[in-house]
Amino acid sequence: MTYQLIVSDWNGTIPKHPTDEILNKEIAYALLDDAKSKIITGNLLALRDILQLHLAKNEITKQLKAYSRGNVYKSFSRRVLRGKDYEFVSNVINQYVSECVENNDVDTRILRTINLARKCGIKTGILSVSIRHVICRTLIQLNLGDLFETIVSNSFVTRNIDNELKILGCSFDIYNRKPECLENRFLKPYQLRDKDVIYFGDSEDDLGIAEMLPKGNFIVPFFATDTFRQYAAAKFGAFVPDTEKDPNQHILAR
Repeated sequence: MTYQLIVSDWNGTIPKHPTDEILNKEIAYALLDDAKSKIITGNLLALRDILQLHLAKNEITKQLKAYSRGNVYKSFSRRVLRGKDYEFVSNVINQYVSECVENNDVDTRILRTINLARKCGIKTGILSVSIRHVICRTLIQLNLGDLFETIVSNSFVTRNIDNELKILGCSFDIYNRKPECLENRFLKPYQLRDKDVIYFGDSEDDLGIAEMLPKGNFIVPFFATDTFRQYAAAKFGAFVPDTEKDPNQHILAR
């Protein structure tokens, strides 16, 4: 009997960057340039946007030093994204994704493994604190838009205001809740048990899942640090592949 479900983290697992920090900086810089342009043309209301960007930078710097990554996301949402034009932010994301794909910053080895498993009838999903728009856009760029049957992630909260789609913020339903989300969004709906699931994960936020799965069901991706690879293997019996063939054989030869 083969595994029936593969679920993968996103940041640091498929794209090499372990967080959205670089993307968030790109969005902030683009919004700052846009605000400066508006001020030059006489729109002094853009001064408010510049103030919020500086407040966000100060808050996020303090929170990163305190390892409060959950609050980092919330500060960025509240200070930077709230009230911004969805199309503007979307365009920044699309450009960022294009550059990541062009620079080979996406691990197609993992994606090929998952694609092979899906062709063998194994269900597929994403469980990530990243933004759904980033995930979907990346997969579309790679011509893999239908690879994952279920994507559970954070997402933009939007509202149409004066005929323009505005971002109100982001959802934060997943951070520090991955084991619960795996149970409620994947295992129960598919009527599966933990032994039926393979999970790819690279960070501390994934270790709760490593703890709940049987040995060998947690796979450490190629982009994970050596420290994480060694810790996950020693502590949870995680499978640590060295070549692209390793996860294929591990998943399909059961």
